[in-house]
Amino acid sequence: MNFSLISRLRASQSAEPLSHGFEFLREYWRNRKQTGSVTSSSLGLARAMVEPCWDDSSDQDVLEVGSGTGIISEQIFRRMRATDKLTIVEINLNFLSMTHRKMVQRFGDQALTERVFLVNTDFLQHQMPADHFSRICCSLPFNNFAPHVTGEIFREMFRVCRPGGIIVFYEYILLRRLRYALSLGTLRDLKEIEAVLTNQIREFGIGKISRFSNFPPAMVYILRKPG
Repeated sequence: MNFSLISRLRASQSAEPLSHGFEFLREYWRNRKQTGSVTSSSLGLARAMVEPCWDDSSDQDVLEVGSGTGIISEQIFRRMRATDKLTIVEINLNFLSMTHRKMVQRFGDQALTERVFLVNTDFLQHQMPADHFSRICCSLPFNNFAPHVTGEIFREMFRVCRPGGIIVFYEYILLRRLRYALSLGTLRDLKEIEAVLTNQIREFGIGKISRFSNFPPAMVYILRKPG
């Protein structure tokens, strides 16, 4: 792992941290644009993001874009073999700190060394090689972004994904419709974001999984990069 970053993460962690639920809610109120919900993902949603199309026949190099409190990170690591690797890119240092703490508590520092790489930056600003990752799990709140940013995120994910690789993301069911009704965000932007996501699903989608037990209920979309 990035040890200079690890030292910053440890320094940012309080001696007696709040529960992940309270920490997530605190981050929601601090920065709503980077946080898509008032609650973190459920275990059921995390498993739906990880389990479909997982390939145990070859080494996996997984990218997680937006880890939140680390519940999806944990499920990814549980599926990984000793030769698999996980890169986590999270713009919010407090969220990355939660993820690091959870992973260390569950698996220990030694298990993570040389297998998990933490990056505290904007995904679009982080330089990564093309065609590198076998699987990408994305939890970014697309409805909070400008339409062109959502498009850029998908272009970058497809650029760094291997040919034949899997990209998984989720959306909260009916959330955009609710924002339409409440006029939260411009109607034009929301419709353009919906068009971007619909085009990705139509062109590259290979499946979807609903998780009504999550709050808010969510739909997981599975895409495959051609090749």
